[in-house]
Amino acid sequence: MSVRSKVRREDGAAAVEFALIVGLLAVLIFGLLEYGLAFWQVQNLRSAAREGARVAAVRGDATAVRDAMVDSSAGSLSGSWEYTQNRTCDGSTTNTGQQVTIQITNSSLSGPVQDAFQVSIPFLPPLQLDPVLAGSFRCE
Repeated sequence: MSVRSKVRREDGAAAVEFALIVGLLAVLIFGLLEYGLAFWQVQNLRSAAREGARVAAVRGDATAVRDAMVDSSAGSLSGSWEYTQNRTCDGSTTNTGQQVTIQITNSSLSGPVQDAFQVSIPFLPPLQLDPVLAGSFRCE
């Protein structure tokens, strides 16, 4: 075999190309997973806030609102956490048609839930999400 034919052989070229690309591919995949988990957590909590506002709009008491929020949060709301309610729908004509808004206080959420709001993509600075977790319904 001549020197020229040994130089032109491409054995292992695919392995070298894969080794160059696999790092970027891993960063992309793990970044997508981290962001997906954070997005899922935010959507669960927004759904819980919406459900709490729906119960409050039909004159539910504080216990019913809290129970509805826990039930619809897919496990995101557990332990002690706080929410604010801007008005109480009591059935009077002055409240009819007004909005009741429930907002979950981010700082009162448990550690694992708050950790989900920090997206850590390898080789990039961490991204801290601070979502507005609120739901509104019209008083009926």
